[in-house]
Amino acid sequence: MGEDGITIEVIARGVVRVKGRVLLCRNKKHGYCYLPGGHVEFGESAAASLAREFEEECGLAVKVGEFCFAHEQVFRQRGKLKHEVSLVFHVELPGERGGDPPMPVPSLEDHIDFVWHPLSTLAEVQVLPQQHADWLIRGGGPWIGQA
Repeated sequence: MGEDGITIEVIARGVVRVKGRVLLCRNKKHGYCYLPGGHVEFGESAAASLAREFEEECGLAVKVGEFCFAHEQVFRQRGKLKHEVSLVFHVELPGERGGDPPMPVPSLEDHIDFVWHPLSTLAEVQVLPQQHADWLIRGGGPWIGQA
């Protein structure tokens, strides 16, 4: 724990890309989007955490693949200072074969839903943190440019 009781939160996030679209988690109340995932629990690997979060939030047993990038940020949320480190991985959904359109992803939590957003218009939605959207818009890692 840091000064003033602030802890550093480690977040595992997943990039799911199908046919030029990326899977985003949308906060229903505030309207912003982010890459699916959640907090890494003590003693749990980031990849295992990401698989658990997908299971809890949408009921899907995903395959967590290669590590894509890390991002650190300090910001204010609802007046409180937060410090996060995001570890982002490529993720494959079960049974997904690049179909058109991508399979719908259900939400098991009332405050979120999952949306497939075209990469070509990603700049038009609020994706937090912005650096994650920027990375996707730039083409991401070597695998993201592949069909």
